[in-house]
Amino acid sequence: MKTTLLNFLFLFTTSLFAQAPFNAEYRFPEGVYLSHASLLANKPDLDWEAIDGEMVQLPEDFRVQIADYGYKDVRINADIIPYAISLDGVPYLFVKQNGKRGYHEFTGFRVQGALSTIRYDTTFTTRRLMKAYNPANGQPFRQAYVEREKTVPLNKVLHLRSGALLPLDLPTLLRLCADDRELVTALKATDPTDQKMLLRAIKLYDDRHPLSLPFR
Repeated sequence: MKTTLLNFLFLFTTSLFAQAPFNAEYRFPEGVYLSHASLLANKPDLDWEAIDGEMVQLPEDFRVQIADYGYKDVRINADIIPYAISLDGVPYLFVKQNGKRGYHEFTGFRVQGALSTIRYDTTFTTRRLMKAYNPANGQPFRQAYVEREKTVPLNKVLHLRSGALLPLDLPTLLRLCADDRELVTALKATDPTDQKMLLRAIKLYDDRHPLSLPFR
C-alpha cells in the first residue's frame, strides 16, 4: 500500500513537470505572457478575458494586431507592455506599438527551437534636402527638407534560453553556435548575405541541440 502511494505521488509529480521538445509542433496555452520567464514556463500570466482590445490575425504574415490594448483589472498598471501572446497554441512576440494607429503588434516564430526566428517590418523617417534649379543658369533657387517614411524588414533570432533578441546575421550565429564546431566551420564559409543559408544553419543547430520546455 505504501509503495503504491509513493509510485502514485512520483507519477503525479513527474506529470506536473512533463517536458516536450520546443519545435513546430509545440503548443502554448492561450493567453498573455508578461515576461520571457512566463513563456519558458509555458504559463500565461493573463487569460484573454483579462484584456481589452480588438484583435486582427494575419496568419499569412505571422502577425497579430490588437487595437486599443488594455487591462480590465484596474490593479494592473496600464503601461505594462506584454512580452508575448499565444493564439491557437502559437506564440507571438510583442515587437512594436503603433501610436498613430493605436495598436500593439505581435509577430510569430518562423522557426521554433533553441534558436528561434522572427521577421517583422519597421518604419523610420528619412530627411532629404530637395533643390529646385533655375533652367537658365543651373543654379538652385529654392531648397527644403522633405521627410519620407521608409519601411524595411527586420530578421531577428531569439536565443530562447536567455531571451536575448539579436540580429539574424553571420557574426551573431557564430557566437550562438559556438558549441557546435562543425556548424561553425560551415558558417565561416557561408556568404554573410545569404539569408537562406543562415536559416538552414539555425534549423540544423536546433535539430542537433533540442530544447525542451514544460508541457501541459
